[in-house]
Amino acid sequence: MRILRSLALALVVIVAGMTTGSAADVALARLTFSSGWDALPAIVGIERGFFAQEGLVVSGLAITSPEAVINSLATGSTDFAVVPQRVMLVMVAAKAPVKIIAMGGWGTELELVARPDAGIKSVADLKGKTIATLRGSEALPALIRLLNQAKLKPTDLKIVNMSADDLLKVLADKKADAVFETRHFTGPLIQNKSGVVVFDAASITKAIGWIDAIPLVTGAETVAKDPKLVQKFANGWAKALAYIRQDPQDAGRLLEIFFHRQGVRVTPQMAESWVAMTKYDQIGWSDAAVADAEYNGWALNIGKILKVAPKLKGFVDNRFADAAAKALQ
Repeated sequence: MRILRSLALALVVIVAGMTTGSAADVALARLTFSSGWDALPAIVGIERGFFAQEGLVVSGLAITSPEAVINSLATGSTDFAVVPQRVMLVMVAAKAPVKIIAMGGWGTELELVARPDAGIKSVADLKGKTIATLRGSEALPALIRLLNQAKLKPTDLKIVNMSADDLLKVLADKKADAVFETRHFTGPLIQNKSGVVVFDAASITKAIGWIDAIPLVTGAETVAKDPKLVQKFANGWAKALAYIRQDPQDAGRLLEIFFHRQGVRVTPQMAESWVAMTKYDQIGWSDAAVADAEYNGWALNIGKILKVAPKLKGFVDNRFADAAAKALQ
C-alpha cells in the first residue's frame, strides 16, 4: 500500500510538472462517437495524441443512441460528434442548429449477397423477394437508389430490418432471399457459404456513385462562439485521417482494441480489413458528397424513414476542414 501511495504521489508530481504554466493553452473538447468501426478517426485522434498536439484535452464517449447524440449537441454537453450520415440527415430535416465541419471517412463498401438458390442475378430480380438489412442501416438508401434505377419501389419487395446477430443467420435460416449491407456483414455470409455475391462493392459504387460521407458535426453556437476550438479540433481530425492512410495496420490495431474494450472480439485480420473498407483521403465535403447525401435523404424519404427530403445548404461549413488540410500540406 505504501508503494502504491508513493507511485501515486510521483505521478501527481510528474503531471503537475507537465502542465504547469500551460493550462491556459489547453482546451477541453467533448467528443461523442459511435461504438462501431466508423469511430476510427476519433479513436486514432485520441490514442495517437493528434488532438493533444493541438492543445486539446478530448473527453471521448462511445454511444449507441442517436437520440442521445442529438440531445447532447442541442444542450451543449457534446462539442463534436461523429454520427452516421442517416443521423445527420435527421438533424438537417429537423433543422437542428448544427454544422457539418468535416468527413470521418467515405465510400464504405456495400454488397448484395443472395442465397445460391434465390435466383437473383440482377436488380430486377429483387421484385417480390425478401431483402434483409441491418436495423438503422446506412445501406438502406443505397438499396432504394438501386431499386429506383431499375424502376422498382421499396413496396415491390419486402425489406426487413434486423439485428446484427440475426442478419448473420438470415440466409442460412432461409428467412430472406438476400442481404444488402456493408462488407462488415456480408463477408461472414460469403465465408460460411450461405450467400454468394450478386453485386460487389465496385459495381454498386459505379451504378449509383456511392459516397456516403460520414459526418463530423458540431453545434452552430460552438462555431459562432469558439471558432478557435473548432479549428484546433479540425486540425487534429485531419492528422488522424492522414495517419490512418499512412499506417492502416496500426489503425486496425487501435480498432481491434476499441472493440475488445466493448466485449467484442475482433481478429487483427478482421480489423485491418475493416479499415480498408472505408476511404479516409478527404476531410472537407465536396459538392459530390453533398449531392450524394441529399440523394440518400431523398431515398429515406421514399422509404418513409424521413418525412422530408432534407437539403444541406447552410449546414455544411468547410472553412475549418480546408484550413486543416492546407496546414497538413
